[in-house]
Amino acid sequence: MSDIVQVEIELLGRHFTIGTPTDERETLLEAVRLLQGKVDLIQQHGKVMDADKIAIMAALNIAHDLLRTKVGEGLEMASFQRKIRNMSEAADTALRESQQALF
Repeated sequence: MSDIVQVEIELLGRHFTIGTPTDERETLLEAVRLLQGKVDLIQQHGKVMDADKIAIMAALNIAHDLLRTKVGEGLEMASFQRKIRNMSEAADTALRESQQALF
């Protein structure tokens, strides 16, 4: 089990202390840099917004980027998730139908 370290960060003029496993520290700092980059981009291209709106817009941008990320043979993450959900629903339906046939 990894030791937990406290990492001091600053985003949108606010200071945060975040506990993270030692071996995840660099990943956390990379996430902070990614978020800060999105925040900076929003602040450069938008009208003055309050910190909450900027944080929400940055989070939505990152989530959108994640869902557009290609998986395997060029399958987008969102498409991949939809396919898994559809297969799961089909399996649930088949199980329900097979159970109904038993009774």
